[in-house]
Amino acid sequence: EIAIYKEGDANSVDVARRVNQELASLHDALPQNYHLDTIYNQSTFIKQAIDDVKTSAIIGGLLAMLVIYLFLRDFWTTLIISVSIPVSVIATFNLMYGNDISLNIMSLGGIALAVGLLVDNSIVVLENIDRHRKSQPGVNARAAERGTREVAGAIVASTLTTMAVFVPLIFVEGVAGQLFSDQAMTVSFALAASLIVALTLIPAL
Repeated sequence: EIAIYKEGDANSVDVARRVNQELASLHDALPQNYHLDTIYNQSTFIKQAIDDVKTSAIIGGLLAMLVIYLFLRDFWTTLIISVSIPVSVIATFNLMYGNDISLNIMSLGGIALAVGLLVDNSIVVLENIDRHRKSQPGVNARAAERGTREVAGAIVASTLTTMAVFVPLIFVEGVAGQLFSDQAMTVSFALAASLIVALTLIPAL
C-alpha cells in the first residue's frame, strides 16, 4: 500500500487528478498479472461537497427570484433585481482570485450564504426608484438618480453592518482562522459587490 499526501498549500482535487494520470501510465508498464487499486481518494468527497454547495447556491438564487416575483408581481422588475446575483458572484470570483482564495468548501459556502443577501440592496434601490417614477411619470433618468441617492446612505450602512459581523473572522488565528477566513472574506466581497451593483447597474437598468 502506498499513501500519497499533498503539500499543505496544494489543491487536493488537482493533486488527485495528476496522481490518477500517473497511475494510468503505470498500468501499461505493469506485468500482465499485476494491477493497481485505489483504496481511498479524498478528492471524491471534496468534489461531491463542492457540487452540493454549488447546487445549494443555484437553488437559493432561484428561490430568491421566486420570492421576489411573488411579492413584486412584475417580471421585468424581478429580472432587473435578479441580475444583481450573477454580476455580484462574478465580481466576487474576481476578488477571490486577486486575494489567492481558492474555490473550496468554505469559500463556496460563503457564496451560497451570501446569495440571499445579494438582492437586498437592489430591492431597496429599485423600489424607491419605482416610487419616484410613479409620482413623476416620464422622467425616468431623474427618478433613477433621486431614488438611488435617497437610499444610498441607508444601504451602505446596512451593508457595512452585515460585513462587520464577518470581517473580524478574517483576523482570527489558529485552526478557526484557517477554517473561517475564506468564508468571511468571500461573504464580505459578495456584499461589497452587491452594494456597488445596487448603486450603479440597477439604476441604469
